[in-house]
Amino acid sequence: MEINFFKSAGILGLTFMFTGVLQAQSDAKATAILNKVSKLYKSYSTIKASFTVTTTSAAGKSTSSTGTVWIKGSKYKLDYAGQEIFCNGKFVWTYNKADAEVTKENHKVKDNSINPADIFTIYNKDFKNAYEGPTVKNGKTYEVIKMVPKRKVTYSYLKLEIDKSTNKIQSLIQHFKNGTEITMSVNSMTPNTALADSFFEWDAKSHPGVSEVDLTKK
Repeated sequence: MEINFFKSAGILGLTFMFTGVLQAQSDAKATAILNKVSKLYKSYSTIKASFTVTTTSAAGKSTSSTGTVWIKGSKYKLDYAGQEIFCNGKFVWTYNKADAEVTKENHKVKDNSINPADIFTIYNKDFKNAYEGPTVKNGKTYEVIKMVPKRKVTYSYLKLEIDKSTNKIQSLIQHFKNGTEITMSVNSMTPNTALADSFFEWDAKSHPGVSEVDLTKK
């Protein structure tokens, strides 16, 4: 089963192509910044990124965990929280290491689900975007863009923090009405690594003893 990485409970649920100019409701400053971001990521054939997900409750208590994601067009592989997820654009395999079980499902884009690969493409979706100004962290300046979803979703709004000097996305912050905040920060990113399409598919031969539950068969 595909993980919903950003939900109000606090645990972690693609395309590179920017399909057009952002909606008119987005302000000019936000649009200009996101166009630069789009141009950068469109130039990459693949991305490998390590990330940290931090969940902070309304009371201020926080927990963090790390993972790695590989992306190639609509394909991705994710290693996080004791699971590996493979997506070849058609199917999704979720491998639970502790249970020695893998579940195969049809790949479906879910409006309410945000996974770590979305940090690099989330701005393509249906939001009203507004520039909130710069913020400085650890001596670096980041442009902050608030993204309010036009459709009904489980969260209130998102914020993107974008490195002003490189146009790279540094973090995606998700805000919920109950006060929970989930931040995914990019620790490192390596573009244009050679990745075969088979890298994004489950290989049963490399995982002997793992049972498979196939939910694609009716």
